[in-house]
Parts: sequence; structure tokens; C-alpha cells
Amino acid sequence: TGEEGSNDHTLGYLRITQLTDRVTEQVKQELEELQDKIIEGLVLDLRNSSGGLVSSGLAVADDFLAGGTIVETRNRDGIDDAINANPLTLYDGPMLTLVNGGTASASEILAGALQDNERSTLLGHQTFGKGLIQTLTNLSDGSGLAVTVAGYVTPNGHDIQGEGIAPDRQLSDPEPLAPGGDGDRWISEAEQWMEALLEQSPDPAAE
Repeated sequence: TGEEGSNDHTLGYLRITQLTDRVTEQVKQELEELQDKIIEGLVLDLRNSSGGLVSSGLAVADDFLAGGTIVETRNRDGIDDAINANPLTLYDGPMLTLVNGGTASASEILAGALQDNERSTLLGHQTFGKGLIQTLTNLSDGSGLAVTVAGYVTPNGHDIQGEGIAPDRQLSDPEPLAPGGDGDRWISEAEQWMEALLEQSPDPAAE
């Protein structure tokens, strides 16, 4: 996490590497700190975030969405069940989200929710494509059998499994080897993209 000074704009940077049970509270604290600094935009970095707890992914998505569907689960009969966001948000300002081939599972649910609800533009490369819901059945010989019972589908009906999520804008190759580290070119590109968005947005104070 951190604050990025970019020309005349103050941008926030939030990186999630794993959606653990502690992430929800950590994200809340970081967003409060960043908003105390009066950030004008936020870059959410989900690169190499291999997933974790689906419940944490849903909770973080809920922090950014003012209602709407976060994700749908589709069972083997083709029946969808939607999981919706609450109307209140922790941050409702402009944001961009960085993704790559290491963005998987619960992180893809989060990225798909932000993209399909037009809450955030996705930048980077295609995500991994892991969106199955499985249950483990114990067999008589003591082994276990994983049985797929459903799959995760983005709000617009895109199946995450095997397909992943395509970013709205591809960023340049080669991909940075150490996301969030020194010299991360993609962060610089995201900042430039955010600056362009902010320059296009009307300034309420000027009206």
C-alpha cells in the first residue's frame, strides 16, 4: 500500500497478494488511511494474487461496489445464484485494477465484479482462469475425490473457469517480474492512465 504523487494528482496504491481472513480488515484500514490523504484515484494491484478465501474476495468487492452483483454461481443444471453487494462503499472514487496470469480464483471474482459493474478498468494481462466450486468426497479406501458442483460466473455471465478475465487494456511486454517493486513499469503506466481519466473528469470545485 502507499501514496503515489503523480504530477498534480495524489493517487493511492493498494496491493493484495493473498485473500486471507485478515485482508478484509487490512483493506478497510488502508482505504481509511489513503482517504485521509485525500487521494484522487486508486490503483488496486491484484497481480500474482493467487486467490485465497472466496469470502474475503466477496468482502473486498463489497467495499468498492454500491450494490449490484458481485458474482454468480452456476450449478451443473445451469441454474445461477447471484451474490450481491451492499449499497454502502468504503471507497467510491476513480480506480484502476492491475491483473496478470497469476491473478486467480477469488482474486478473479473480485476483478470480474469490478469490471462488469464498470467500477474499475482492468489493466495488464489475461487472468489465470480458476473458477470451480468443488466438494471433497471421502472414499472407502481412505482417499478423497474432488467433485465439481458449480462454477463462478462474472455478473455479465462470463465463465471464469478455463477462460480467465481479459483486461480492458493490455499493458506492454515484458511483464514486470516483481509486481509492486522498484521500477515496476506497469504501475507507472497505470498512473499515466489514471491521470488521463482524472483530466477528463469534470472538477466539481471548478463549477
